[in-house]
Amino acid sequence: MGVAVGAAVTATMAAAANAVAPDGPDRNQSATAAATAAKTPGDIDHDGYADLGVGAPDGTVSGKSKAGYVGVTYGARAGVDTSRHSTLSQAGTGVPGTPEAGDHFGSAVVRGDVDGDGYTDLIVAANYEAIGTTKRAGSVTVAFGAEGGLSGDAIAFHAPTATANGLFGDRMAVGDYNHDGRDDIAISDGEKVQLVNGAANLRKTATPKMSSVTPPGGGVGVEHLSSGDINGDGYADLVTVAYQDDPADEGTLGVLPGSSGGVKSTPLGEDVPLPFASYRAVVGDINGDGKDDVLTDTGFTDGPDDARLRTFPGTASGLDTTHPVIWKGKHQDGIASRLTDINGDGHDDLVVGDTGAEAPGGYNDAGAITVLKGTKDWLTDAGAQTFSLDTEGVPGSMTGGDWFGDAVAPADYNGDGKPDLAIGVPNRTEGAGAVALLYAGPDGLTAKGSALIGPRDLGAPATDAAFGKELSDPATK
Repeated sequence: MGVAVGAAVTATMAAAANAVAPDGPDRNQSATAAATAAKTPGDIDHDGYADLGVGAPDGTVSGKSKAGYVGVTYGARAGVDTSRHSTLSQAGTGVPGTPEAGDHFGSAVVRGDVDGDGYTDLIVAANYEAIGTTKRAGSVTVAFGAEGGLSGDAIAFHAPTATANGLFGDRMAVGDYNHDGRDDIAISDGEKVQLVNGAANLRKTATPKMSSVTPPGGGVGVEHLSSGDINGDGYADLVTVAYQDDPADEGTLGVLPGSSGGVKSTPLGEDVPLPFASYRAVVGDINGDGKDDVLTDTGFTDGPDDARLRTFPGTASGLDTTHPVIWKGKHQDGIASRLTDINGDGHDDLVVGDTGAEAPGGYNDAGAITVLKGTKDWLTDAGAQTFSLDTEGVPGSMTGGDWFGDAVAPADYNGDGKPDLAIGVPNRTEGAGAVALLYAGPDGLTAKGSALIGPRDLGAPATDAAFGKELSDPATK
């Protein structure tokens, strides 16, 4: 049947989504925080604490295998509070579309305030959604935040031209590219990137207007999208990795600058040729100069000398492609996942996810994450921290095949001003999945107060759900 395209809805989701309003000791605390706190990234209910959306793209909904859903749970002073939760799916009242087997709703989950009302919204892809008879065309749903949690307002849309196997929404990023105080959405449409500008009336817009750009070096496919202010001018820029031929042959890292008119089609500075297009670009301000840098995850020691993990500094004229900073520290297994300032020193730190880390006894693919500190002299492995489900104080146990670290979402879930980490463990408990929560301490992450939550903690379907495969973040993939 496919998605009900362009429907704007206002019905309440409370019954279908099990949204729980705040009560008890945190009620007054939340109201005070909402009145006094600056906007907190990821704060769906605007109470001063970031909230977490968990993609479970293989979850069964209304009896439909792999229809998919997103579990939502809310932040509080003590950290993520699973007693307040909701489930977002196409079976929910107010959500356009119908759950269908293999839709994979929750295949990508990003967050941003697209209507500028102070409440974070969730942008969710169903990359295998059929549009009419066009299979695997893909769709994107925007569920709007409100006081008390998700509002029940949602819209859904697909690419201007639905294309079989287009997987619309498989790659997404969010950023305020025109600097109007509302986040905009960049969505991969196979060959191009479709841009949806944030607007005050977006939740009442039947079919959002889209403009398109071709990423630098693209024309055949888009591999990765991220956002950051590379030149420090106050406008978010769109960072892309794309390819003209086979992604296994070559790729291009490029930056399309933001402006008062939105994302420009002319690249900012020089593009970076890559030996393959499958390497992700991780964006953040490592040296603390106010300009975001781009780290290309070509592996810590894999590949030829010119294809190792390196950072391209952000400058007023774009990426410094002449003087990349090459990783010279100890070998690190895994891939670069996120840059975020965990210890609050003004330098973004790198989270490395290693889903192949062994469990005690030699069981493969248990998973671990390592945090490498950012400094004015770039990344260092001095003082590196490694966490897994085998770390003392972290709930659970490290077992083979869990894939701990498959997704990472930094956000301030406990309102202390420092980003904590939500870590996806999507294959735990025979594929049901889980999410680990690690909180920031005075000198970095700590196991104190850490938690491990699964779909049943949110009253959500568990069987083969891949809960934690995606986590709400400003950019994924």
